[in-house]
Amino acid sequence: MYPVRRSALSSFLFLLIGIVVFQSCIYDFYRKEFVSEDKKNNEALLLALLGLLPNPNQKLYGFIPGFSRNLTDSQFLSADFFPKSAKKKIILIHGWNPAERDSDPITNDEKKIQNIKNTFSNGLIHFQEGRDSASSEFDFYLYTYRTSNSILVNGRQFHSTLRASFTDTDQVYIVAHSMGGLVTRVALSKDIGYLPFVRLVVTLASPQFGSPFATPSFLGSNPFLNDLGGYLVGTQGGSELGHTNQGTGQTTISGAENLVLDVLNQSYLDANLNGRFVSFAGVMAVSCNSGETFYYNTGCTILNNAGFTQSDGIVPRNSARLGNLTYKQIDIADCDHSMMAFQTVNIDDTKSRNLFTQVITEIRNSPY
Repeated sequence: MYPVRRSALSSFLFLLIGIVVFQSCIYDFYRKEFVSEDKKNNEALLLALLGLLPNPNQKLYGFIPGFSRNLTDSQFLSADFFPKSAKKKIILIHGWNPAERDSDPITNDEKKIQNIKNTFSNGLIHFQEGRDSASSEFDFYLYTYRTSNSILVNGRQFHSTLRASFTDTDQVYIVAHSMGGLVTRVALSKDIGYLPFVRLVVTLASPQFGSPFATPSFLGSNPFLNDLGGYLVGTQGGSELGHTNQGTGQTTISGAENLVLDVLNQSYLDANLNGRFVSFAGVMAVSCNSGETFYYNTGCTILNNAGFTQSDGIVPRNSARLGNLTYKQIDIADCDHSMMAFQTVNIDDTKSRNLFTQVITEIRNSPY
């Protein structure tokens, strides 16, 4: 167990705060992944709350391969109209969007698709261009949701969408980045309902034991740091990304707890459900200079100085690997949190291409 070294932590956090504030753009902290919302329909939200309509902020799309790396919105077809085939299905689900709030207008299709592309465009291009013959063997789907909502709510909605979109004879494989892995774990938990067609889940840098950066006690008592923490995780969904001290191999943070993850992880242990999960963890170099974004490199340094010596700049290795309790754990060297969704600046970067290959290989070789 490692105590949080406050002096070093504060220095690096002040550096991070200064850059974000002086650039007047807090979204830059995660600029490679997220966008905002722009349309409102209170009536639709009310009907969704009553269970009379699907939540308008979540949707499942099928992906139609094209010929250009400039992916168009027309390549994303609502799953209701996507042609069904005998191929196996891969569903990509993205992670947390700190720009979202429950009070934001409803996300229209254009923004939903942009959110997906911001996370997975490189992976979609690899699929489109026939890497590892994935397009001949699999159909690709993508799921998007409002991440400010509780993972418990989003997980139930994801379960309902899966149940309505596939049959028990389908072979479905889920590839989940970051928070998407937690939403998937809720959707497949024994309390929600068994989905026999989901054969395997691959998590990419999912904070299965949470992240220190979503933990108020980790950020300290400085009011500026609290403002940043409140902005980034000041929603129900964001708060449920917080670090838990419970779990095999966990580093202790004073005052940290996450009852949602604790209950979810215990239920998986009780029901022996971890055996269908393969967990990938990003492990940046000790020097913390192997990421493509300064903010993730800085995050890596902050975590290193707090005793989390292996991370992707946001999620510690042990958290991403669920304390080695999943069916299989795989480390990806020198990749930051965004790169763990195939998102390298250069689409042809070997780190992006190799990660895609490894994910497809794990699915192809799945015993289920």
